[in-house]
Amino acid sequence: MPSSTGFDPQALKGRLEDWLSSRLGSDTPVRVTDLDAPEATGHSSETVMFDATRTRNGTTEVEHLVLRTAPGGHTVFPTYDLGLQYEVMLRVGAASGVPLPPLRWYESDPSWIGNEFFVMGRVEGRVPPDRLPYTMQGWLLEESSPEQQRTLQLSGVEVLAELHAIDWRAAGLDLLDQRRHGATGLDQQLGFYEAFLEWGRGEHPHPRLHATARWLREHRPDPEPEPVLNWGDARIGNMMFVDHRPVAVLDWEMATLGPPQVDLAWWCLFERFFSAELDTPNLPGFLPMEDVVAHYEQVSGRTVGDLGWYTVWAAHRYAVVMMRICQADALRGEAMFPEDDNVATAMLDRVLAEVDG
Repeated sequence: MPSSTGFDPQALKGRLEDWLSSRLGSDTPVRVTDLDAPEATGHSSETVMFDATRTRNGTTEVEHLVLRTAPGGHTVFPTYDLGLQYEVMLRVGAASGVPLPPLRWYESDPSWIGNEFFVMGRVEGRVPPDRLPYTMQGWLLEESSPEQQRTLQLSGVEVLAELHAIDWRAAGLDLLDQRRHGATGLDQQLGFYEAFLEWGRGEHPHPRLHATARWLREHRPDPEPEPVLNWGDARIGNMMFVDHRPVAVLDWEMATLGPPQVDLAWWCLFERFFSAELDTPNLPGFLPMEDVVAHYEQVSGRTVGDLGWYTVWAAHRYAVVMMRICQADALRGEAMFPEDDNVATAMLDRVLAEVDG
């Protein structure tokens, strides 16, 4: 998504050509063409698709590539560690069959384009849109049969279960063990979002979010389930599909460690958000959430138990993220909702009442 400062992918052209020419062996300077920044999904990092053409030994070669970098201006998250994201994807790819885009390079030197970035090979496929959501428009609603919709929903859940099956210690994913935020996976997540709320709210008090943060601490699961790799932003809008099956898992900026219920509740919350919370019918082929959870349990071999606390946790995190999105919209003069009274905070209120009621 373009940042609040007005991201211009065309401004990257010359810089990318210089960088790629330094990286790739070529008889002539590398040419970059067809730059495009998709806007149908995502709320955070900048994504730019482009083609790179080079000549080697008299033969012309074209690569279809994707660049990811942190946004400028008003950001959603406090930090964007592109190097960490790239390393997590490398290790996930080495340790599992989770489908990922082919990773090409990570560049830590910000002087090339003004920020660190990484480049991936482009995967051909389609992503269910977020804006407007796939329940309101787009290929999944308009072109897919109910059977194909169900295939997409369940095959996505199966990839989530495969991701959770990774032995994160053996895979070297302990680099996500952020002890400065807490001793356990959940403590680290709670600590991060408490700091995120304080950083992101500015001078606005947000008593509702602070009260929910206290509730989450007071009611946190005990004993805490064993941690797995949490994808973080686990939903079909961060997957690419061919024939309604995942071919790439995208957007790893929220990856962390924690109980598998964290990802599963986030997945279920977003299906709820894009349907019931927006007063829109869900896709006719999509199963109810209790059946989705049952399918996850079947393919993962896990019993997830009561997801109530995790659903509040998911709704709280989304409300904190939405706070920053609303601020960014206001800066662009496009504010649809106030940061403390919007579709995410309304959903949080309902979820908390259901669980705590």
